[in-house]
Amino acid sequence: MNVIGERVTVVSASDGSTVGKTGEIVLETAKTLVLASGGKLVRLAKKGSVFEVLGSRTILVGDDISGSLQDRLGRRSR
Repeated sequence: MNVIGERVTVVSASDGSTVGKTGEIVLETAKTLVLASGGKLVRLAKKGSVFEVLGSRTILVGDDISGSLQDRLGRRSR
């Protein structure tokens, strides 16, 4: 799943200070997501975090989307 462009809220995280952060995912690395939130960029760890995609109410578990998009697509095709 390509998550760039999705608007999400952090619903759970090992870093409690990030819970409730909302924004649009503008960049994804193997270990982080970068949200545009309130005119700022916020880097969030995927590991230990759970995100809700706004509008669709889909839940993204950070541990399940670890690695880059290319890596995840490669894992599915094997």
